[in-house]
Amino acid sequence: MRYYVEAYGCTMNQGETRMLAEELNGCGHTEVEDPGDADVAVIGTCVVISKTEERMKRRIEELSEICSEVKVTGCLTTTKTDEKIDMSSDVDYIQPDNIGMSFEPDDNLIGVIPIASGCIGDCSYCITKLARGYLKSRNPKDIKCRFERLIESSTWEIQLTCQDTASYGRDVGYSLPGLLSDLLQSEKDFRIRIGMMNPDTAYPIKDEIKSLLKDKRIYKFLHIPLQSGSKKVLEAMNRNYTPEDWMGLVREFREKFPEITISTDVIAGYPGETEDDFQKTIDLIEEARPDIVNVTRFSARPGTEANSSSSKVHSRKKKVRSKKLTELRFNISRERNKDHVGKKMEATVLEEGKGDTLKARTDNYKVVVIDENASFIGKRIKVEIVGAEDVYLKGRLIRFV
Repeated sequence: MRYYVEAYGCTMNQGETRMLAEELNGCGHTEVEDPGDADVAVIGTCVVISKTEERMKRRIEELSEICSEVKVTGCLTTTKTDEKIDMSSDVDYIQPDNIGMSFEPDDNLIGVIPIASGCIGDCSYCITKLARGYLKSRNPKDIKCRFERLIESSTWEIQLTCQDTASYGRDVGYSLPGLLSDLLQSEKDFRIRIGMMNPDTAYPIKDEIKSLLKDKRIYKFLHIPLQSGSKKVLEAMNRNYTPEDWMGLVREFREKFPEITISTDVIAGYPGETEDDFQKTIDLIEEARPDIVNVTRFSARPGTEANSSSSKVHSRKKKVRSKKLTELRFNISRERNKDHVGKKMEATVLEEGKGDTLKARTDNYKVVVIDENASFIGKRIKVEIVGAEDVYLKGRLIRFV
């Protein structure tokens, strides 16, 4: 059987879809790059906002017209399985919890390990919690086995992912620091990227994480979502931390690792968000100056508490606030990137860029674009940073490491 794969949304969804593909490979099936050449299409879906959900439905319909069968996984399978989608082919829903850990990973430079599904939070706007349910941590032995298979192949970057990596293991008497310590027992060279950690679950393990980040094999990178700089809005969101808690975490990690890359998330136009609330978000972002800010306009999702709110923000205001946050985000990231110009940094070439360029990752997870040929992919290099753009650095090859 020939099959075609597409995955959307978060890294966890990408990783689960990829493991499903690996299972198909293990059964002797062949992956193809064009759906027109496939008997079966596999699609990993995302429903985090309504616009994305509608896009998923359209894409499933498109694939159903091309392939005789469509296998749908991801969050759409657990939030919309009761809805009938008019399709000309068979549609098979595969719930993410039914995708086992794959121990025969692809031979790629970047590998993903979904370490859990669900979370311990109860955010008032989050449809993902409805789709994924309560935290279900994967077996540490299975994670370690996949990790070992990855680093035995050509994989350099291993992305540990779930809805909230800091909560990993709480349901099985384990922890994220314990898992990382186990993985770092390997004598091989690689880089681990820790996925998103919520502030309230990250705080109790922050000292252990700081200690583990001393190991060069963990990227100096943290994704800690803020969502709002207003305490009132965070309370309405059922986020169990304050803006001061978030800022405290950022400050602590920056003091310990000045070069660390901080990524965060912000929602614009949450129900009840006033101009004063929004300004508090702007002020906090300006103070913290995160390297990456993922900006999302609030999207009411069915079944969530926020969906029934009577104090919704007008779509025009959400658009204006989103635009202002996005402009601020790029201004800050550009300025922070400019601080790297003139530095000499080590990086690993991981993939092709646009045109005749290559993309490399530094040890603080910055993207460096260089003008070299594809034979450099997989190489460890030293570069001089010669330019800075909004979301990447420009580098000049000095030598191989």
